[in-house]
Amino acid sequence: MRSGDDEAFDAMGRLGFGTNEAEVLVALHELGTATAREVSQVADVSRPQVYSAVESLENRGLVNVQHANPREFQPVTVDETESLFTRRFERDIERVTDRLREAASRREGPSEEREDIWTVRGREAVTERITQLVRDAEVRVVFGAKSTDLLTEGVREALAERAAGGVDVTVVSTDAAVRERFADVAAVTVFAPEIHDEESNHTGRMLLVDDDTVLHSVLGEEELPGASRETAYWSAGSGFASTLVAMMERTLQS
Repeated sequence: MRSGDDEAFDAMGRLGFGTNEAEVLVALHELGTATAREVSQVADVSRPQVYSAVESLENRGLVNVQHANPREFQPVTVDETESLFTRRFERDIERVTDRLREAASRREGPSEEREDIWTVRGREAVTERITQLVRDAEVRVVFGAKSTDLLTEGVREALAERAAGGVDVTVVSTDAAVRERFADVAAVTVFAPEIHDEESNHTGRMLLVDDDTVLHSVLGEEELPGASRETAYWSAGSGFASTLVAMMERTLQS
């Protein structure tokens, strides 16, 4: 594997490519049309392994084979490759979500009130939960972020969209750069709270939705600032939610 390609090859692995398949496909795009010998020289994959990899890639519709002597291989265009993977990825997602919906439809509702507090781990997972909760807001949203690396473009867009839809949206942050991200969104109110002991405050993000749903995330000491790991606790319609709502209200009024 060539240096600088680690992330691309890791991504190809997640898409189901074996190491040799990934190497051969990249080599073919570099060469355009090539024999197994030529691919082997560029990809550092043995000729027998090139033939095996090409067969797999041909079955996926990613490589065309000219049955000459010697055989020559040509990759389909990058746009065709993207379209193939997009369609297959979307079909797989649809199959999974359909199966999950089918399973959820058979679930019986809870027989009694529960004090549910949910944990979400990982920066991406926390971001997705925040984005979805914001999109579900009907009346009010209060969002707080410690720094700009915790305010993704997707979260910003969701907040701006709800504000444009008539939801009361407030963004809270001691970081001026976070507040500046909403300078062009007139419908969003920005607020700078007074924090007396910010250095010991490991809060990452906070969210209040419709006064009954709250989320609070924390970062570990070794991860500050700009860490990729994050843990969030969220709840809706519970005593825990009511307590955090009261805490956030005091912060906004300070």
